[in-house]
Amino acid sequence: MNLKIIFDWFLQLHSLWAILTLSIIFYSILRFFFKAYQNKIFKPLDLRVALFTLIFSHIQFAIGIILYFISPKFKWWGEGIEQIIQNDLYFFYLLKHPTLNILGLLSITIGWSLFKKAKTNYKRFIRLAIFYLFGFLLILLSVPFNNWL
Repeated sequence: MNLKIIFDWFLQLHSLWAILTLSIIFYSILRFFFKAYQNKIFKPLDLRVALFTLIFSHIQFAIGIILYFISPKFKWWGEGIEQIIQNDLYFFYLLKHPTLNILGLLSITIGWSLFKKAKTNYKRFIRLAIFYLFGFLLILLSVPFNNWL
């Protein structure tokens, strides 16, 4: 099978999964902030929403890692780090985009980890909401909006 076909397929999958993942994260953030504000009890459905958000985010990252290494853009590393830093396009796709996604995923994972240690319902909701919000914003910053124009 041609690597170009695999790359195109993974690129489409990455784009569609990103939309799905960002939607789920956004839904989770709204849900957790509203539940914290209303001082609701943390129910099994809330646990499942938080867990599915974590799982979808990790799947998005795994797809992105595969795409990163099979991408033709990965060959830009051969031009040296100085060229990558000086060229905005190279810098975005090789350094900025992956780094922001890693930090976003790390924030979501830390939120999940801290939520499990919380004793009160309010703390559970707030920890999930805040760390998922940070992760959402970092992932959103890594979206190449200039390609949409």
